[in-house]
Amino acid sequence: MDKAIFIPSAILGLIFIIIYWYRCNQAGKEFNQAVMVNAVLQSSGIVCGLLLVVGTLNDEARKLLNEIDLYIFISGLVVVSASVKGVHKDIFVSTKIKSESPKTSNK
Repeated sequence: MDKAIFIPSAILGLIFIIIYWYRCNQAGKEFNQAVMVNAVLQSSGIVCGLLLVVGTLNDEARKLLNEIDLYIFISGLVVVSASVKGVHKDIFVSTKIKSESPKTSNK
C-alpha cells in the first residue's frame, strides 16, 4: 500500500480509535480490540473509496489506483451485488403472481 493511502488511513483509524476509547470510558464499557482493528480497516476503506471517486476526476489520484486492487475488486463486487439485487427485486419480486386464497364453500 502506498504511503499516500497508508498515512491518511492510519490517521483516520487513530482518530476513530480515540473516539471509541473515549466513548467506552464515558459509557463504562470495556475496550474491545476487535473494534479497534475494524476501525483501522474501515478507515482504509473510506480513504480508498474516496480515492476511487477522486480518481475519476483527477489524473494524479488515478495513478494511485494501481495500489488498491483489493478495493477495486470489492467495489466491483458491490456494484454487481447491488445490480443483481435490484434486478431481482424489480423484475422478479415486483411481478410475482400472488396465489389465490382457497375458496371457501358456503353450505
